[in-house]
Parts: sequence; structure tokens; C-alpha cells
Amino acid sequence: MTRRGRVGRLLRIAAAGAVAAVVLSGCAPGTGGGARFVFSRFGDGITQPVGIQVSGLEPGEPVVLTARAYSSSGSWSSRAVYAVPPSGSVRLWSQEPAAAPYPRPDGSGLLWSLTGPSLSQQQLEAQWAFSPLDIRFSAEQGGHQVAFGELHRAALSAGTISRDVLGSDLIDTGDPEASGLAPTASIGTLVDSVPTPVSLRPGVIIIDGDDGGASGAFASRVIASAGFPVVILPAFVPAGRIPGSAALSVETFDAVLTWFSSLPVVDEGRVFVYGTGRASSLALWFAANDPERVHGAFAAAGATALQCTSSAGSPLLIEHGRALPCANPERTIAGTDILPLQRISGPLVLACGTADRLLPTACDWTRAGEQARGDEPGDAFLYSEGAGHDITTPPLLPIGLSDLSPATAQATEDARTAFWQVVIAKLAGAMRP
Repeated sequence: MTRRGRVGRLLRIAAAGAVAAVVLSGCAPGTGGGARFVFSRFGDGITQPVGIQVSGLEPGEPVVLTARAYSSSGSWSSRAVYAVPPSGSVRLWSQEPAAAPYPRPDGSGLLWSLTGPSLSQQQLEAQWAFSPLDIRFSAEQGGHQVAFGELHRAALSAGTISRDVLGSDLIDTGDPEASGLAPTASIGTLVDSVPTPVSLRPGVIIIDGDDGGASGAFASRVIASAGFPVVILPAFVPAGRIPGSAALSVETFDAVLTWFSSLPVVDEGRVFVYGTGRASSLALWFAANDPERVHGAFAAAGATALQCTSSAGSPLLIEHGRALPCANPERTIAGTDILPLQRISGPLVLACGTADRLLPTACDWTRAGEQARGDEPGDAFLYSEGAGHDITTPPLLPIGLSDLSPATAQATEDARTAFWQVVIAKLAGAMRP
């Protein structure tokens, strides 16, 4: 993330207090109302920014700040130590910690650095996409608690509604591409905001093939809560695993696109595709191969070429029962055909982290994609310095960060904020009068 982006983030968090965002505070019994937590925020959502500060502390005495949360999946906690300045006030967004899982000032660092039990993908989504959370904070000086506070965070899914998309939905459009589907077949999931907007909105088809907080369950709720309808289309069969001979078919995508574009709230000329990690190249392929119906694309932390799932040639896509040609993943980037991204009609957003351990060449792929695309208005290419692989998890969620170094974890969190700001901005910018 650029310095400009970090400064902007600090200003936004600082402004939260100035514009009288909701403020909560708590003092420890017997302190005479001295030390207290103050939370400045824009809303209750679990991914919305929070500025944490503690005032009324004893100057010169270090303060230990702890955050704890309890849920059905287990307990979560984070801890940081700060020096207390003469003012007696510690503002996390402007002061470096003396010891913490993040090296730079961060108003919400105690939230995204929470650590807890190891969870399966299903548990992860249940905990961080579909459940609210109450977080308790404490401040200690000289071994004694001097202040406490509590923060309620609404579930990521709050304000959204979802339903299954069945084969019958696609068949009813009359699209011949849907003729081979069983009426009861589960095709994907439609996610929308509540209440449903009455005006036409850009829509997003998520090609869901990523894991952790980058999965469609998370991305769809961020997009839908911003007012844009989403359909999640699983990329791999069986769900969650790269298949051998089975793969996503072009016909299924085409039928989903026809059905989704026909919905009363979707602007059929402003449909985007979204894919990250292993699914990023699929999203880019669909956008490049159907520019008349797909307006733009978002892709991150993945290749910008259609690679096979193994060196043996297992396909990613099938068209009319035949595997589409794919590149050997063991080839160099220079020896691989980059997707024709110049065909994409609308905005293209590509993102990567320079410290991606899962795909060390992520930014090389992004750079190759940018070169193939050329200079087009509205595009954004995000090269997040020092960030890891998981840059598309919604911000403030403690997912995929605990095994990273403090510097890499914080850079990855910054990259998440930057990525989602750009995604929502591009969708908002695509709305027509």
C-alpha cells in the first residue's frame, strides 16, 4: 500500500472521532472515572474502521491493552503495550506500540490481530461472515486494571439476504445454454442487500475458487452490503477442491450471466466478474472472451494466464464437453500466453502482494497482465509492498494473518483496505444516472 493510502486511512480514522461517530467508553471500578476507552467509528459492521484510544492514563507508566472475544468457535485475544505520553492519552492510530503484533500505528490493530483456534472453512465462514461479535477491552498499568470497554460488531452478513440459484432459474430464461441443466441442480448463490435497491445497479459474478477469508462467502457480503447484487458461482467441483477431469463449463457461466443480467435490479450493461487466487484467471478469461456482456473484472493474487491445474494438463474450463487449452503451470511467465486483457471493455482491477509466499510470482503475473492490457482509463493495478497472499479478505477480520511476521501482517491488512476501497469505488463509478 502506498504512503498516500496509509495517510488517507489514518485521516479517515481520526475523522471518525471528529464527526461524532458512535463513542463508547468504560472506566474500571475505583479509578474515580480517570482512565477510559474511547472508540470512534463509522458504524457497527465488523469490517468498518474503528479508532481506539485510551485517555486519563498515568503518564510515564506503560499501559498493556488487551482485547478478548468469546464465540461458539472458541476464545480470541490480542495484546499490545504502549508508552504513555505526558498527555495521558494513547491514540492507537497515531502512536507506535512498544510491543504488538503490528509495528506501525494502527487504530484498529487490536481487532485484526486477534488470534484464536484453528477453524475449518465452514467454521471460518460461520464465525466471521455470519456471526456478530462482542469484544471486551482492558487497560492495565502497574499490574492493575485501570479501564475497560466493550465494542459490538455486527455480522458481515448483516443487511444482506441470500438464496440458492437453481437450474430451473436458468432454464426459465429460455437460454439454450441452460437446456442441459437439471431443474433441481444447485448452481450458485444470489446475495443482495436488504432492502433491495429499486434502481438498476452494477452486478458482480463471483467465480468462487479461493479459500479462507477470500472465499465468495466473504466477498459477496462486502459487495452486497454496499448495494450491489452478487451471484456466487463455484469454480471447482467438488466444492473446495481442484478437480481432475471436471471443471467449470463455459455454458454454465453463460447461462448464469443471462439469468443474472435479467434480474430487475441488475444493469445488464454493467456486470463485472470477480475472482481471486486460483479463480482469478477464470474471471479474467470470461471478461476477455465476452466483452459485450461483461463490463469489467476484479482479480487478485493469481495468474493472468489460463493455467492448467497440474502439469498433466487438468483443465480449468470446459466448453461443449471439451477442455479448453490451458498452459502448463511449470512454464515461465515469459513462455506463457497472457490472457487478452485488452479486450475487456470496462474497468480492470488487478492486485498482488510483493511478499506473497503462496504465489511468489503474483506481482510478476500482475505486471504481465498490466502490460498486456495497456493504458486504459478507469483501470487500477495495486502492487502492495510487503503484503502477503491473502489481500482480498475484508479488512479488520483476523483471518490469514497470525502466521505472518508483524510487518507482513500489517502490510497485508493495509492491502485489504486498499483493495476493497477500489472495488467498491469502481462499482459505484459504474452506476448510470
